[in-house]
Amino acid sequence: MAGLCASVGHAGAQASARETVPTPPRSHRAWKHPVEWYPASVQRWFEALPPALRFSEPRFRKGDDPAWSTPDLDDSGWERRGLLQIPSRTGIHWIRFRVRMGNEGLEPPPSGIMVTSLQAYDLYWDGVLLGSSGVPGATREIEQVGRVDQWFSIPTALCGAGEHVIALRASSHRVGFPNATSGLRLMMDSPSVLQGIALREAFVPTLAAGALFMIGLTSLILWALAAHRTPLMLLGGICFADSLMQGIQAIRWFFHYPADWHWPAYVTMGALVAVQSLLTLAFQIAHFRVPRGRWFILALALLLAAVAMLNPDRVVGVRLLAAGIVANLLTAMWAVGYQRRGAWPAVLGILTSAVLLAMSPEDYRANFFVTYFPTLCGLICSLAITLRDERRDARAVELAAARLELELLKKNIQPHFLLNTLATIIETIEQEPKTAVAMVESLAGEFRILSRIAGEKLIPLSQELELCHAHLRVMSRRRGVHCALTTTGVDDQAPVPPALFHTLVENGLTHLLPRDGHIDFELLATQVPGATRYRLIARGERQPDDPARAHAPRVGTGLRYIEARLEESFPQRWSLRSEPTPEGWQTTLELTSPFALKGARA
Repeated sequence: MAGLCASVGHAGAQASARETVPTPPRSHRAWKHPVEWYPASVQRWFEALPPALRFSEPRFRKGDDPAWSTPDLDDSGWERRGLLQIPSRTGIHWIRFRVRMGNEGLEPPPSGIMVTSLQAYDLYWDGVLLGSSGVPGATREIEQVGRVDQWFSIPTALCGAGEHVIALRASSHRVGFPNATSGLRLMMDSPSVLQGIALREAFVPTLAAGALFMIGLTSLILWALAAHRTPLMLLGGICFADSLMQGIQAIRWFFHYPADWHWPAYVTMGALVAVQSLLTLAFQIAHFRVPRGRWFILALALLLAAVAMLNPDRVVGVRLLAAGIVANLLTAMWAVGYQRRGAWPAVLGILTSAVLLAMSPEDYRANFFVTYFPTLCGLICSLAITLRDERRDARAVELAAARLELELLKKNIQPHFLLNTLATIIETIEQEPKTAVAMVESLAGEFRILSRIAGEKLIPLSQELELCHAHLRVMSRRRGVHCALTTTGVDDQAPVPPALFHTLVENGLTHLLPRDGHIDFELLATQVPGATRYRLIARGERQPDDPARAHAPRVGTGLRYIEARLEESFPQRWSLRSEPTPEGWQTTLELTSPFALKGARA
């Protein structure tokens, strides 16, 4: 209610000295409802004003003369200008227009006035000073800034029927905006209605700021404690940027900040729009695994910077928002074209936001939450679909891994393996009892290790290598060839699925023949950016009748077990490739760090 009754006592003193309102000179003037005097960008503010309310065409004049506030002044020679087309930073000037109710002015006008302006001004009603917003001055040093929004009450004695004159003595050295023109938005209605406008304008941004803050906080908590996924962190950043932007919009109506704060607030809000556009694009790049995504982010940043530099006026914010929506819509459509999971909700949400912005571009700050909410819903739905499907896939992988685990155990204790091994022991026990005992101990040791690790999801690499060595000892004695495994650069504590390399070694023994009485294996581990790479090299002769002789075997229970175990423990973060070599064959396994954006299953 700041300024609601400003100078009412002064107004009442002057009103008591006059019993009738002087009739101003009746020169030819155009009369319209206030909504018709303003451009479409602000017309929504005036649509609910009393239908009978009429404003005459505004008149403008540079200079300063106290007599210019009097109602009987002949201002027909003054310059005609729109209320939003007042020159800025030109010293003190006056703006005059007339008000009446209906074509004949037979009804008394409303008693409340709301002025939105960045100018410092004194407001006169029929020559009576109703109040001021700041102190107009001929120079920037003299001028004192007022409030962006100010309310005034017209004394009852001055609200009679007929025509009334509104005159503003103003200056605009501190408007902040670089525009060559400034202006004012003047509305008339009952004081309670005008005060209600502020509450309505604050309601949606306040609600939006709180809702976006809670969504952002929830996203960051989920990212930190439940699923360390980059899109969740980016979603939190998007919501916090939008929450701050809407909070600044709401503060205007609760705090009624000074007019020289409006330009910095406007620039900050535009910057936050640019930030949320970049974060939305980064979200989609991370979520849909867009290749060369950093270049797209850089391109959008340069585009937004160009928009801001080429449009240094009060409409730059909506253009930043439009550029961001277009860039994100193209990215979402790319995701649909490449059949990325959850892409359609993102497309529909962003497209809906684009339509809403096109329908009401002028009010993008007040209606930002309504405009951007479909995009936010689309991103959340896309992320939820992906998380749901990944959980379902992970459950299917767990079941498959459990089934394959049983198959693997059966494979390693299958009758022909035991019978052949026992037959070899029987043949050896009479001639070489010590060798037979060693074979029994090796076989028991292998089964002991296998039973100990089979139920684990991940085991240290040292235990996996222990199982491989035990199996090679058994097979060396059973087949009468030298089978050995050497390692280079491995980390004994690195986690791997159980029987991973054991299965690859067993496949090598099945599909390779000895070379000079040897079947040798070598495991090499190297660190590459964001991943660990293992190479298992099997040295031997490929069997000439092996249908997979041109390539390492890629089918069967063993390989299905390996793929299921890798997907269970390293979802979407592993690659497995086998290929023949002159020495035999080679398998390359790469496990990507969970903190790297790159890395997908080959």
